[in-house]
Amino acid sequence: IKIEKRNHQFYIKLTERGKKKAGWMQIDELKIKKSKKWDKKWRIVIFDISQLKTLHRNAFRGKLKELEFYPLQKSVWVSPHRCKDEVNLLRVFFGLNEKEVRLITANDIEDDGFLRKTFKI
Repeated sequence: IKIEKRNHQFYIKLTERGKKKAGWMQIDELKIKKSKKWDKKWRIVIFDISQLKTLHRNAFRGKLKELEFYPLQKSVWVSPHRCKDEVNLLRVFFGLNEKEVRLITANDIEDDGFLRKTFKI
């Protein structure tokens, strides 16, 4: 936090370091709100993050796991819950773009019985 005094008034603002810390706090507390009834749509996150961003890729993957996504492949994760805002927040936080992280909403995934069992739906 940076405190400045101008014209007999104090102004408080976040430093760049403070902004990063606040961002981490927001990401640490991120949760996906689960609907009572499934809308029968799958949310699929596909990502292709450069080897140069290994830390970002691993942290992004770890956060998907924390948010209870299921890995279909290393870079393909699925959830039955609405999560557009949460995925966008992760994209912004990790400095990724829409070409690196895509969110697809699908009506069907072939042979999804194991997913329904995993998510208890």
